[in-house]
Amino acid sequence: MKLLRWVFFLLLSGCAAVPHGPMGTLTITGQIVVVKKLRDFHDATAMSIDQFRNVFIVESAGNVVIKISPNGDSLRVASGFGADHYQFNAPSDVDAHLTNSVFISDRFNHRIEQYTKDLAYVSTLYTRDNTDAGTRFGYPAAVAVDDAGNIYLADGENKRVLKARSDFSVERTIGGYSEAVRPDAVLSNPIDLAIADNQHLVVLDNGGRSLVEFDNLGNLLARTPLASPVRSIAASHDTVFALESDSARVRLFSGRGLVSIGGWILPRTDSDLSQAEDFQVRGGTIYFLTREALYSCRLARPSEQEPSSPSGSAN
Repeated sequence: MKLLRWVFFLLLSGCAAVPHGPMGTLTITGQIVVVKKLRDFHDATAMSIDQFRNVFIVESAGNVVIKISPNGDSLRVASGFGADHYQFNAPSDVDAHLTNSVFISDRFNHRIEQYTKDLAYVSTLYTRDNTDAGTRFGYPAAVAVDDAGNIYLADGENKRVLKARSDFSVERTIGGYSEAVRPDAVLSNPIDLAIADNQHLVVLDNGGRSLVEFDNLGNLLARTPLASPVRSIAASHDTVFALESDSARVRLFSGRGLVSIGGWILPRTDSDLSQAEDFQVRGGTIYFLTREALYSCRLARPSEQEPSSPSGSAN
């Protein structure tokens, strides 16, 4: 049934799935078309979209989190340098998919901040002063929240993922080094997180060189090496998307088992989506965020697609 959902998703977008090749080969299943630029930004680095397609953008250097409408209009802003609420010190990520709760990883303040959909402060997850090493984290690089409100954060200081319950109590560590953890489950440098439709955690590890899948108890399910480094990941329709950082491509993987199932080619336009810092897939729309702008995109219809290579794949 999940495979049928994925095929249906691709057919709706104007492309059909074909069998995947070796990990170093990308089988092209779609090409991206830019619909419009939604808004300009200054040093934008991360984004998230709520169920109403409002977009939350992080401008890290300016310590700004801004909420914009689906049309690009400003709705709310939280900004300022510092350690108080409504202030940040190099915010690194945002997750707003629950809509009523927005979570922001505040890197140099070593915390996760929770805000409402209107960017009103709610609460803070901070454990850096804890004596228990199992609950302590620092320099969070990314945050992701599952449908039950459990919070996952990439612990940049200890090279692992922490899972906290909705009440902010730390439930477990994931991927940390210990004799009780399988060697292939140990994380070395987690830089991004995504939650698949099955509520499994997907980690972009090794500085973007591998994808790792865990269940909600922290058990390793799959590890997939990446032929090219990846900058950002997203999940939708039981598919995990990986934005390559040195080419104009997005790779697609199954949400269960992380099996390569093809990829999309980014357009060669002035928008230069190959320089995107982050992206999201929501309801058939693909959003790409560069440091300067946010773009709304879609998959090309068959009549719009450029001819691919004779083999139908790219290395």
